[in-house]
Formats: sequence, structure tokens, C-alpha cells
Amino acid sequence: MTKTPGNTPGKGGALAYLEAGAGDRAAVLIHGNFAGKSWWRELLADPPTGIRLTAPDLSGFGESRAGPDFAPSIPRYARSLAGFLDASDIERPVLVGHSFGGAVAVQLALSDPERFPAMFLLSPAPLTGLHTPRYVYPRLKSYRHDHRGLRRALRRTMITRVPPYLDDLVYEAQMMHPANFTGNARELSAWDVSTKVRYFENPVLVISGNRDTLVSSSSARAIAHAFPRGKYFDLGSVGHSPHIEAPHLTRSLLSQLVEVALGG
Repeated sequence: MTKTPGNTPGKGGALAYLEAGAGDRAAVLIHGNFAGKSWWRELLADPPTGIRLTAPDLSGFGESRAGPDFAPSIPRYARSLAGFLDASDIERPVLVGHSFGGAVAVQLALSDPERFPAMFLLSPAPLTGLHTPRYVYPRLKSYRHDHRGLRRALRRTMITRVPPYLDDLVYEAQMMHPANFTGNARELSAWDVSTKVRYFENPVLVISGNRDTLVSSSSARAIAHAFPRGKYFDLGSVGHSPHIEAPHLTRSLLSQLVEVALGG
């Protein structure tokens, strides 16, 4: 696994990223909220054969510094990623999105459907957005300095396996731009692309587990069925973090999807 600097042009600044694997086929791994590129550690440690994996920190997350005019925005994250792909010579990648990153992946795919041959969505945010109750926002804001509280919150997204690097993930989450601690939840509350996804006609695979406390199996299944070529895979007794809880199965499913979308 190699770590290299991003090179995204524009006011959003460069995106830091991790990269592993090699080949003519590519997949871009988009992390969720209160997260970063390190959430893909398991996949990056054992990349599928013949696939270049790239896992960037979104703007204002982890080591990707936000510009002076930064404000959380799902379309803005998508535009920044598009610029990152251009600068990195990644032409037709499969988009892989987890949770909030699923929303970013969908936003990016809808901006240029011909560029993205497939999407792999792990416990993704609903296409109609996700409402966060007002009383939760002070708690989200407190996580900026409350390591223990944020650790408990992230721990609850990993029902079946707690990785030995959980504290690293907490520290990475606390590196977010201050506006992200509540701003991304507000963004997702107002986000709705449910009437647009029919225009993405490439394969979409949605996976989730029945122990996910944030995205229900029925919600994930509905997301898959909203796409013309969407399919759903039930992971069984897995929580909200399939790539950490079931990395080998996630890797296999990604490999199969890339094979379908891009061939050998």
C-alpha cells in the first residue's frame, strides 16, 4: 500500500489519498462521514487482482485541507473528486461509496454517467436523503474534541468486528474541518436525487447487512431497485461497515462487479 499526495486543481485544494493494486481497471473508494481514506485499509491491504484502487480523503476530511471558502456540499465533494480523477489520469473508474460516501458517489455518477461504468454502494445513504433530528447536532459538534464519545459512536457502526486500528479512525475523523461535524448531516437532510437515478443505466450493486442500525436492509434494497440495472446483495449478520466487518466478501463482490463492468 502506497501513500502519495493528491493533485486536484482549483480552490478546493489537493486531495490526499492512498493507492494500492495495479492494472488497466480502476476503482475509486469514497469514504463516509466522520471517516477518511483509512476506512479502506482492509481492501487496500489486499486489492483485487488487476484493479487499481484509489482512496482519497474528501475535501475537509483527513489530510485533505479545505479551501478558504469551504462549506460542506455533496455536489462540491463530487466536483472536487472529478477534478482529482482528471489530475490523476483515472478515466473510467468504478465508484465505490460507503454510507455518506454513497451519496457522493451517486452525485458524481449522475454528473457524467458515461464516465463511470458501475457503482458499488456499501450501506449507502438513502436517495431521498437522511434526516438528522435537531437534538443530535450538539452531540455531532462535540465529537470534534470528545475522542471517547466519537469512539463509541464509530464502534456502533461495526457490529461484528472492531478493528485494532479503531483509535486511528477516531483521530482521522477528528481531523475534519470544523464545519463538517454538523454540516454534512444538514447537507444529507436536504439531498434528494430519487427522481434522477433512472438516468444512470450502468450496473449498480448495493450491499448491506441486517444488523446495520443506520441503513436498513429494506432501504438499501429500495436504493438498488431505483436504478435501471441495480442489484442488491444481503450480507447477512453484518453492521454498517461491510468493508471492515466482511472485507473478503466485499473484495470478492467488488472484483465481480468490475469484471462485469470492465471485463478482464
